[in-house]
Amino acid sequence: MGLASPGGFGLYVHWPYCTRLCPYCDFNIYRDRQGGHDDLLAAILADIKGHKERLDVPGPLHSLSFGGGTPSLLRPAQIAAVIETADQVFGFVPEAEISLEANPDRLDMDRCAGFAGAGINRLSIGVQSLDDQELKFLGRDHDAEEARRALEAAAKTGMRVSADFIYDLPDQSVSSWSKGLDDALALGLQHYSFYALTIEPGTAFGLQVKKGRLRPAPEERSADLYILTQERTAKAGLPAYEVSNHASKPEEQARHNLIYWQSGDWIGVGPGAHGRASLKGQRHALEAALRPEAYTRAVQETGWGVVEATALDTQDIIMETLSMGLRLREGLDIMALQTKTGFTLPAEKLHELIEEGYLAKDGATIRVRTKGWALIDRLVLELLT
Repeated sequence: MGLASPGGFGLYVHWPYCTRLCPYCDFNIYRDRQGGHDDLLAAILADIKGHKERLDVPGPLHSLSFGGGTPSLLRPAQIAAVIETADQVFGFVPEAEISLEANPDRLDMDRCAGFAGAGINRLSIGVQSLDDQELKFLGRDHDAEEARRALEAAAKTGMRVSADFIYDLPDQSVSSWSKGLDDALALGLQHYSFYALTIEPGTAFGLQVKKGRLRPAPEERSADLYILTQERTAKAGLPAYEVSNHASKPEEQARHNLIYWQSGDWIGVGPGAHGRASLKGQRHALEAALRPEAYTRAVQETGWGVVEATALDTQDIIMETLSMGLRLREGLDIMALQTKTGFTLPAEKLHELIEEGYLAKDGATIRVRTKGWALIDRLVLELLT
């Protein structure tokens, strides 16, 4: 359970295949050259059962999230099979969130209806931009009009709909993002995720930066764009409840992601999936075999896909709780942290960060102010040293 509020119990399903590999993505993904992948799907179903047999699971699922990769490449019948297996093995709480990440291309009314019929009740659509030139730069398969049609189709099914956007592109000005942000908010959605572009080593963009062909955005402008995003979304009735996530009301928040941020338990199935759950009474970090073939083989040979289970000590738990909990606007209950781990935040350092305007303290709760949201990793390290 979480320290700021109950974290709950979730299941993450990683589908690693994409029709193309985006130049900024450093997730565990592979180009889909054949389709189908029945062996992998069978392994995922078996892995769900294998986790139940080995772990001290806390109860029925509060959420199930399909991520990737591009899990919307799965057929509705395949998605239904995963949901049915999860229900048989763990069960679901009433009003559980069952979410699917989707790309706008090929996301028509029939496909959206198929997903809803399979049991999906929340669709997170990777729009990324409503500017065709930006979409081309980001290596996306869809254009702005296709994204709009996909959002309209999804909304007609009754599913909750969220859209992801990427900003802080290398040549993006404050004025161009201001227009892009206005266009995004004009869609009238109840949930948005706005992510600043991060160029990671090993990606196509990372290679271009290394060769001097691409220059990352300057930090000063990045900060300006972030503040603009916070101000504009709040004015539109979509305040940030987490560093990059905005919702019109609590019921629209991404419940599965809240499990991560509130230190709940979750299991991860699929190639390279991660989890956090109790094994023999101790919280563990769980990691599945990375490549699809290795993952499938691991499940077939051992009964589950986990190839690394690392026991988390008190210091690990403190670090994760601070790193994740401080991402939330509501902040972190430091008395609950102390009760659970015996750790007390250093009063002098805490006072210093409050005086500098990075943190705020309300009773037993500390939270990061807007000024500090881009610096959370640094703030956590300062609180721990």
